Amino acid sequence: MKVLLYGGTFDPPHNGHLNNLRAAAARVQPDKVVVMPAGLSPFKQKTSAPGALRLEMCSCFHALEEDADTIPQLEVSGWEIEQAAAGNRNYTVLTVEKLARENPGAQLYLAIGSDMLLSFDGWHRWQDILRLAHLVVTSRHVATTPSCTQRLSGWTPPGHASCLHRYRRCPWPAARSVHALQQGKPAKQSCRRPCGRSSAGRNSTKRKYQPMNLKQAKELVRGRLSDKRYEHTLNVKKMAVKLAKIYGEDEERAALAALLHDSAKEISKDEMREILRAYPQYAEGGEERPAPVWHGVCAAILARTQWGVTDEAVLSAIACHTAGKPGMTRLDKILYLADMTSAERDWPGVEKLRKLEKKESGCRYAGRAEADQRFRALAGQAP
Repeated sequence: MKVLLYGGTFDPPHNGHLNNLRAAAARVQPDKVVVMPAGLSPFKQKTSAPGALRLEMCSCFHALEEDADTIPQLEVSGWEIEQAAAGNRNYTVLTVEKLARENPGAQLYLAIGSDMLLSFDGWHRWQDILRLAHLVVTSRHVATTPSCTQRLSGWTPPGHASCLHRYRRCPWPAARSVHALQQGKPAKQSCRRPCGRSSAGRNSTKRKYQPMNLKQAKELVRGRLSDKRYEHTLNVKKMAVKLAKIYGEDEERAALAALLHDSAKEISKDEMREILRAYPQYAEGGEERPAPVWHGVCAAILARTQWGVTDEAVLSAIACHTAGKPGMTRLDKILYLADMTSAERDWPGVEKLRKLEKKESGCRYAGRAEADQRFRALAGQAP
């Protein structure tokens, strides 16, 4: 019997998690998969969502059971969350030992990402993990496979570890389960079936995300941000809507961009690097750019790939809200300026800029060319 363990904070579970597990299972062909949300990862200081909510959100992994040839049985376990609630530390080796006791004689496999492999020899009792389980390393890029193999070869007996790249991305609607749960709906109903499949068969038309609405965006960032950052976000939204009215931009688009603009502000730099590396086509220069702009680019990537935002104008405004970019659109400029002049800002000159904003209120009746000209002059006042 083969048992595959896949653990993580899952805050929230997203498309990347589903794809990685699917690739690992395709390689191992397990008889059983155990998804184990961590009570509190040793690598993170806190989680945005409480353990019970993250456990419920992990119901979306059951979508993978539709491919019964790859994953015939999947269990979402709350054991580590229960251990954390009892005041016990979470270590992967303890979970592996538990599975070994519960499945005597079974071959155990542990699926991890290539990013975690880099620090694996710093894990608690990592040698014991290797004695108990085979490592299955999923990599986002084919180019990392040789380096993973080289690193593994120095640790494990021959044949005791596998290294693979994720062979394809599939837009699993994991993020939609988060919104459904926040509205009190069962998670399985929102993500039971992978995109691109329906009860009519595997060759059906790919299902599209429903656009994220303002209520969902507000709930999402409330769970991801500190009180101070959330207050700033609401202030930026208020200012962005005000400027949208003045300059003839769609107010709902401005509000959505404002709500999400700092949604990645409080994740770690390592997590930001992981996002930038996972989606180089959207990274806009990625790690080569100054670190203070990463959070905007990462927020746009998350909005695009996990939260169902498809409006390119909104995504552009989120990505460039910190430092701007050449050829900014009107919505780009609105969010940039709203972030600069939100109610809690107190940098020298901010009051002067706010007064200029009020003076420009007449341009809501001006033509587009005139409004753009006034906006360029106004935005030039920002530091």
